[in-house]
Amino acid sequence: MNFDAFARFYDGDYRNYTADIPLVLKTAQAAGGAALELGCGAGRVLIPLADAGCYVIGVDGSGALLEIARQKAAMRRCASRITLIQADMTTFQLAQTNVDLVFAVSNTLMHLTTQADQLKALACAHRHLRVGGLLLIDLFSPDIAYLESVAGIQELADQWEDEQNGAQVLKWTTRYLDVAQQLQETIFIYEEIFPDGRTAQTRLSFPLRFWWPDEGTLLLEKAGFVVDELFGDFDGSPYSSASERLIFIARKL
Repeated sequence: MNFDAFARFYDGDYRNYTADIPLVLKTAQAAGGAALELGCGAGRVLIPLADAGCYVIGVDGSGALLEIARQKAAMRRCASRITLIQADMTTFQLAQTNVDLVFAVSNTLMHLTTQADQLKALACAHRHLRVGGLLLIDLFSPDIAYLESVAGIQELADQWEDEQNGAQVLKWTTRYLDVAQQLQETIFIYEEIFPDGRTAQTRLSFPLRFWWPDEGTLLLEKAGFVVDELFGDFDGSPYSSASERLIFIARKL
């Protein structure tokens, strides 16, 4: 996916999404307060953590998303507790290698569409954690029957007004599923209707490689972690076949 092209829609798209923040904050504080976010985007989670007193490093491959995060962080008193770095989450190497928590939320790890690349990202996380430090991975739990039922159907997923240019933004989605490869591809079309009547469309492809719970546990173990918790929601409820989320809390051995 072209995350630079996605950057100007990011804050609108995630404007009402805060469900994961309390769990990440609670985990960061329990771990020790120094955190590293993989795929931090425009700072949706990172900034609230810094507001709460955590020191947070954000890594993202998109310069455009990081620039939005920098602008938002600069206007807050917590700016001194935030470090933003443009890097690939499968190869990054930071000076700080003893953080208390590494986290990747909102399906971020799924943007790596091969098992090998996902394992590389886990290995990078492992290198940057202190011994006993925690890793939080938040993914969607694959509901194959549902994903097959909506495959190829274009749906209006959301709409909002862009605060900067006044455009009405309609977000259309179409999903495709490849069960054998454990891949879901979502096509996002952002349709903008400007106050003067002009229209524009931005089309983005958004592939995700999902995990099964046992595969996730094995990959984490291969990367040097032990799974402490497997949640099915941000309230800490145990994972079950009805869960919409697949949330791993793992510890570096």
